[in-house]
Amino acid sequence: MDKVMSYVCDLCKKNISSRKTRHKIYCRVSSLESSFVCAECSTPFSMGYEVTDRERSSYACEECDKVFYSKIGLKYHSNEHSNAWPYQCKQCGKGFGWKSLLRRHMPKHSDEKNYKCDICHSAFKFKPHLITHLNIHDEQKCFRCQQCDKFFPSKRGLKMHMTKHSDRRPHTCSICPSKFKQKQHLTRHMKKHGNISF
Repeated sequence: MDKVMSYVCDLCKKNISSRKTRHKIYCRVSSLESSFVCAECSTPFSMGYEVTDRERSSYACEECDKVFYSKIGLKYHSNEHSNAWPYQCKQCGKGFGWKSLLRRHMPKHSDEKNYKCDICHSAFKFKPHLITHLNIHDEQKCFRCQQCDKFFPSKRGLKMHMTKHSDRRPHTCSICPSKFKQKQHLTRHMKKHGNISF
């Protein structure tokens, strides 16, 4: 079966919703003359995209049109629409496709911290948190601030810390002129405006 081909200009490509583009393949095209005609706005153009239909997987969700490469992926996803999860947390109602995921979730509802550090006796609910923490005891694995020599167990922790050494305040309140270094500080500030969403 021949693939259906059309063209779109740069401007229209930017404005097409991701839902529409999901089943399309976009390849950059250019010409010395305006030899392509945009299928969206009918304007001739010299640089834009050649558009062909992607071969649709046989595992497409009928509710939201998401495509999956396996039957089990589609089955797991369909639970999001029906909320008919095979395993459900009795405490918060969150659903899971596999028993192992429910087991991994359950410590959130407990005060028990079964993963203990052998070096400083810190304790954690989840094993990945202990593994990240252990980096703090290994100078070669931990992340050190070059400005104040503080150590952090993760790159994300160091990145958040570095905002303290910067004058940048990228998080701006949409209601008043206040600006913040960290998003969590903006979130806290928004509560003063009566929990208005931003």
